Amino acid sequence: MKTLSVIISVAALAIIPHADASSSTEQKGERVCRIIFPERPNDAPKSAFLFDGKESRRVDLPSMNFSKVITLPPGKLTLVLTQKKIEDPKNFPDNAPKLKVEPNVSDFYILLTARHSNSFSSIKMSAIDISNNQLEPGETYWINKSEHKIFGKLGENDFSINPNSHTVSRDPTPETGYYRAELSYQSAAEGKLHQIIKQNWWHDANKKHLGFIVDTGGRLPKVFYYRDFR
Repeated sequence: MKTLSVIISVAALAIIPHADASSSTEQKGERVCRIIFPERPNDAPKSAFLFDGKESRRVDLPSMNFSKVITLPPGKLTLVLTQKKIEDPKNFPDNAPKLKVEPNVSDFYILLTARHSNSFSSIKMSAIDISNNQLEPGETYWINKSEHKIFGKLGENDFSINPNSHTVSRDPTPETGYYRAELSYQSAAEGKLHQIIKQNWWHDANKKHLGFIVDTGGRLPKVFYYRDFR
């Protein structure tokens, strides 16, 4: 099973039915990204401004879906997230969330996490690099931010994720359609397995998928599952 190199965070079940149709505007050769905020606190902003060194644009900070596709300039970038539009590139808040993007990263997701619900500056930006087909259509990039080991059986394929780690699972079925999804966890990566979910999920063989698993303070970890409709 292949893995990707990134940093990330995030997890009962949220399956996303569809994303904004504007994502189909992505063109070959462009550098693009999408934003997602799976554990967005209730009092956190639902939109902000993303500054890419040249332009400060309003962007959505969605929790249950991806943002629209954002086109970025080439080269090495430092992206800055602010509450207000940047009018002067030399003057923006020092404590604003920042994300460095290397020149070879041409397609990625920006994952947002918040350390404190009432502080915009506590938001952290992380990149999931899916450039150069690192994540193929039909596959799922899983991020486990819990202290448990996760075991999954998705259709025809099994996978596992160590605590605070990530992996990529293959197509659960070769064709678009329903499949049986089973996820279990091993508390603190020890002892017997406890079931999280066992139900039918919809698989789109032509889309890329993201899955996030987090502790909730309760008995079961929480799972977020997204399909990238482009």
